[in-house]
Amino acid sequence: MSINYHHQLEVLNDILENQLTEHYGSHDEYHQLQSLVQSLGQNPDVPEDFKQTLAAIEQYASQHDQEGNHSTQSSSELTQWIQQIDQATNQQLE
Repeated sequence: MSINYHHQLEVLNDILENQLTEHYGSHDEYHQLQSLVQSLGQNPDVPEDFKQTLAAIEQYASQHDQEGNHSTQSSSELTQWIQQIDQATNQQLE
């Protein structure tokens, strides 16, 4: 059973919030971020403007994972993405 768009956004949000509060992301979290973003990017229900946010999240996850740098330095970006995910979640529920 696959998770729907709304649940994918919630998981994405949860991972980013966790990384924001802990200032750290594990290899598995970065991999999961990449998988979620790729899945959401293929979903026709995702607004085009939100796909830019997804691309930025994927780049962030890929870069941190490839470099082996699992500490998160960009709290302002994470906060911005969390807010954008919240907006996308609320729009999807309307």
